[in-house]
Amino acid sequence: MLAKRGALVALIVAFALVVAACGGTSATTTTAASAETTTTAAMETTTTAAMETTTTTEATMSLSGTITLWDAWTEAEIASLNDVIAGFQAKYPDVTFDILYVPFDDLQNKVTTEWSTGGGPSVLIGATDWASSFLDAELIQDMKGLISQDVIDTINPAALSAVDYDGVYAGLPETLKGVVMYRNKTLAPDAPASFDDIVALGNASLERGFFFSMPNLVTACGGQIADSDGMPAFNTDAGVCWLELLNKYPNPTYNSDDDVNTFKAGQTSVIIDGTWNLSALSDAIGAENLAIDPWPTAADGKMSGVVQTESIYLSANATGDDLDAAKAFVEYFLSPEAQQMLADPTKASHIPAVAGVTVSDPLLSEAVAAFAGGISQPRFGGCYWGNMDTALNAYFGGEQTAQEALQSAADIIGNAVTAGECS
Repeated sequence: MLAKRGALVALIVAFALVVAACGGTSATTTTAASAETTTTAAMETTTTAAMETTTTTEATMSLSGTITLWDAWTEAEIASLNDVIAGFQAKYPDVTFDILYVPFDDLQNKVTTEWSTGGGPSVLIGATDWASSFLDAELIQDMKGLISQDVIDTINPAALSAVDYDGVYAGLPETLKGVVMYRNKTLAPDAPASFDDIVALGNASLERGFFFSMPNLVTACGGQIADSDGMPAFNTDAGVCWLELLNKYPNPTYNSDDDVNTFKAGQTSVIIDGTWNLSALSDAIGAENLAIDPWPTAADGKMSGVVQTESIYLSANATGDDLDAAKAFVEYFLSPEAQQMLADPTKASHIPAVAGVTVSDPLLSEAVAAFAGGISQPRFGGCYWGNMDTALNAYFGGEQTAQEALQSAADIIGNAVTAGECS
């Protein structure tokens, strides 16, 4: 059996690389060799616990069906995906896989078209931003009624809220990314405990564009960005507190890479930036000199960052054995065992979306801790980004007071949400 699984993993890797090289124009189909499984209960087993164990084992081994999986992952991520599939098939050897790589820029349109005509994958790994359109078109299943609540309870709360549409889980987060605070340990040996400590360093440079700074409205000042309907809720005293905090940022940058560039050059001690730049920053100053710090105290609480996620979806077209297999795969994908495989720094290097995962890479582990206090993006975020940045510019430029800038943005965004113009 082990030899067969080893061959299966090699086959998936080989096919995935071929498909990636061809631009995703053909499907990679991987079918596990069906393994004979015999479960024999000893005749003398008479206790209830033993009988339950036997029943569970028989049910586990009898799961069958085909999981059709589409993704846009890189070669390194595919290596971890192969590990996850091998681990899953060790538990369910009669489940087969049909895998298709599709370039990211084509994936949403392709899967929407296929799902709309009754086809497509039973499982999709894709952007969380797609959840709303998938849900509106009734192309996906509500995970809340399908996936074990015990599994859902382990997911990072901010990431989970990003897929929560009025109690319907349009997908489930499978990895985390987002905004953290980086420190060059050669310039600042100790992690700043407070915002004042950051200012005192003298060579910190903090990004105050809306995307990078909005969580502080909630966690540092105790306010809200939007209510449950996506309507603006920031034009309050807490909003004023937030703008005043941003106005104190040391050496501020505004939606530019100036802070990142000076950090890479070893000139800046602390910056706020995305985890997507982790490798580049590590390469620039050395992993041993880079830290992702816990968020320091500020105003009436703590600073924090936005938590984003990539999600795993279940097709509304999946039925019968295929649906049962897909549900089991999603639960396994979100297990600590699989999430640890995905966190392998030599392969996918994903930041786990669930609790209870042992992460070997120190920086990934620090990112997990930083995300514990983060928040998700507001609903209808497309209407917030530009309008809020306009408000910030008006305030920082002295054209409007904090109250005026916030009210102006709230009026514009609120009208757009009411008119159904926001995605």
